[in-house]
Amino acid sequence: MKIKKLTEAVVRKDSSVNKVQFDREWFYVIEDMEDYLNEDLSKAESVTLPVTVDGVTFTAKCATWEDITRALETEPLGDFKSSISRKKG
Repeated sequence: MKIKKLTEAVVRKDSSVNKVQFDREWFYVIEDMEDYLNEDLSKAESVTLPVTVDGVTFTAKCATWEDITRALETEPLGDFKSSISRKKG
């Protein structure tokens, strides 16, 4: 099975991911991105922003695309490095 490369443009068009533009940059609701990607993003750098969906405004933890991809890239290596450190000691 071939998996398409996920891009920010694809995520930005997806209505299941709530997002807000702030200071000319897009921020994505972390909880929605976790569901969309089926990944834990608790270590992604985030800010709390007001998000409006269907006229209802709520605050949510949000992250930029760069923060999300950085959290996804560093997660596996972090676990790998700590497992090597444990074996040495």
